[in-house]
Amino acid sequence: MTVRVKWDRTPISVHSENREILEGLMMHLRNTHNVRKRSIIMDDREDGGFLFFIYQVCDPRWIADYINGERSNG
Repeated sequence: MTVRVKWDRTPISVHSENREILEGLMMHLRNTHNVRKRSIIMDDREDGGFLFFIYQVCDPRWIADYINGERSNG
């Protein structure tokens, strides 16, 4: 699973070639960490694939936990 996060920008952007990965990550952040201030998933016109923005504090470990959990599950 490839997820790229651009932490150096405001708002933070989360990128992937796979829309379903981003949908799962958004659900994880919402259900586990109450991250609700985010955009919809949209086409990434600069790099290809898809992206969404996060408009509130998000600990990098929350995303890493999801990615590592998905790798171990399948």
